[in-house]
Amino acid sequence: MTPPILTVVTPSYNQGRYLEETIDSVLSQGVPGLEYIIVDGGSTDESVEVIRRHGRHLAWWVSEKDRGQSHAINKGIARATGHWLAYLNSDDVYLPGALQALLDALRAAPAARWIAGGVIGFGTPDAPVHEWHLPTVPRGMLDLLSSRFQMAQPGHVWERALVQQVGGFDESLRYLFDINLYAALIAHGVRCHALDRPVAGYRFHATSKTVAEGMLFEKEWDIIRARYVTSLGPLDRVRARHRIGLLKAQALMTEAARRAEQGAPGDARAGFAAAVRRHPGVLLTRAAAGAARRLLRG
Repeated sequence: MTPPILTVVTPSYNQGRYLEETIDSVLSQGVPGLEYIIVDGGSTDESVEVIRRHGRHLAWWVSEKDRGQSHAINKGIARATGHWLAYLNSDDVYLPGALQALLDALRAAPAARWIAGGVIGFGTPDAPVHEWHLPTVPRGMLDLLSSRFQMAQPGHVWERALVQQVGGFDESLRYLFDINLYAALIAHGVRCHALDRPVAGYRFHATSKTVAEGMLFEKEWDIIRARYVTSLGPLDRVRARHRIGLLKAQALMTEAARRAEQGAPGDARAGFAAAVRRHPGVLLTRAAAGAARRLLRG
């Protein structure tokens, strides 16, 4: 029996209102030899009912308590048999023809072991988002650690053996376990290839981590940077400190602008000053201009 060419894993927890659309987007891809696995964390909404309706099309599924999203994905990977691997969250979707386009691009580049396509961001009335981008892949560890890339998670496909080789997804991370995987792959000398077309839809809504908990991502960025900055040469470490310092200063400026909008000018001025102390170059950025406008209006 020919093993599956591609395994898609969907981690799921109480996203029943979106899950059917996610499942349909995978099963309608029409890829011969597609293996689909759903790992539900013991949902208490309609998720299990939705999964059961599609059970005959699934290679494996389970609904039981787990240790979080990355643990659920790793459980799926342990069951996967496809040569290639992807995961799609239970509130996101693949665009028509996406997986075949990614597989065709991988076949056209025999040395490729990791590819990323573009992603369309879309929202809901309580989290309105309308955006899309083609992938900008990191040229190396310096680009990754200083956030000089744009390749949202739903657009990725990896060689399954490669993901297993680096230990899968780090279950100690709640938010940026995907970024940590990218760093691990780059540290192993693996380059990400780009497919210049949108392949997936990334849904923003009030309960998604990106919307509800986005302010908490920075702590995990610090963990990942501390892990991998030592892999850089001396000059690139200096560049990394400069770039990361500017990123953190811009975040302080954005928060200062938010505080000014909320009618807290004292906090806004303190935040503005802290950003400048962190990296004077922030004064040349749009974030500083925006914060200054709001302070002057205040």
